[in-house]
Formats: sequence, C-alpha cells, structure tokens
Amino acid sequence: VADLHGEPRLFRADRVLAAETTEEAVRRREGMGLGEVWAALREQVERVPTEVPVRVRVRRGRLDMFLRIHGGRVTELPPEAVSGPGEEWVELVMAFPAPAAVRSLLAFGADVEVLAPPAARRELARSAAEALRLYQD
Repeated sequence: VADLHGEPRLFRADRVLAAETTEEAVRRREGMGLGEVWAALREQVERVPTEVPVRVRVRRGRLDMFLRIHGGRVTELPPEAVSGPGEEWVELVMAFPAPAAVRSLLAFGADVEVLAPPAARRELARSAAEALRLYQD
C-alpha cells in the first residue's frame, strides 16, 4: 500500500522491479491504520462489478453457434431450448458488464434480437445505424 498522487493505492509485490531505502520518514494518514487502508483497497479490487441482465431471443438454427461463442454470458437457458425442435426462437438471459457490451451480438445479424433492457436495444440500434451509414453506398 502506498500513495500515488495523494491517493492510497495497492501495488503488486511481484511487479516491483527495484526498491531502495531512504532516510525520509514515513507519513501516515491521520486516523487510518495500514490494515484499514489495505482492507478498503482490497475490497475495491475484489468487488465483482454488477452485471446488466439482458434478455435475448436467438433463432434455433443458430443457437448452437451462439452458445459456443457467448455461452459464458448466458445465465438462464430453458432446458427444452437445447433438447430438440421447438419454436423458431429461443429466449434466454445473458449478463453483460454494461448495456454497450451487447454490440458483440450484432455479429449474428437478424438471428439474435435483444428484447430488454431498453438501453441495450438502443445501443444496438445506434451501432447498426452507424454501420449502415458507413456501408450505405
């Protein structure tokens, strides 16, 4: 633990390339012990960011490929979705770090539709419009 530009920071010991001792006295923050600062910084590093649940539907014919590419993000998949024939579309829930991260789904074109949340739908519409402007010639 050390200060960088007046803010406490954690530094990984395995990344320290060199160190030297000096005669300069250690300045400690008033009212804060080293253990308290370390615990607070460690909690910030270890805190898992909240992910945005995104409800999508995927054409059954593309589901296998979709799951190979994006399966790690799927949090809810009905068992009947992978067990055989059924409806043309399969609905599932995925987790993304932010609505903007759904842009990766554009690779599936019209075979994947984001149903919710609205912010994720708007992000896809905006990204698709940008691509359309680029290739509209």
